[in-house]
Amino acid sequence: MAKKKSKLQAPGMSVASPAEAYEAAYFARKCGLTQDEALRMMREAQDMATVTTSSGGERKS
Repeated sequence: MAKKKSKLQAPGMSVASPAEAYEAAYFARKCGLTQDEALRMMREAQDMATVTTSSGGERKS
């Protein structure tokens, strides 16, 4: 049996889904970043959007 190769990843970062990895690769190419940097930025933006949406409620005019 073949041994499983362990993937190196940053602590606290989960494995990217295929769609997320594809989008990060595209974003990295367009902006001149590494794929890791692009993925980190995308996840930070997603976390910020989740926090803003869940803590809101109704918007004030």
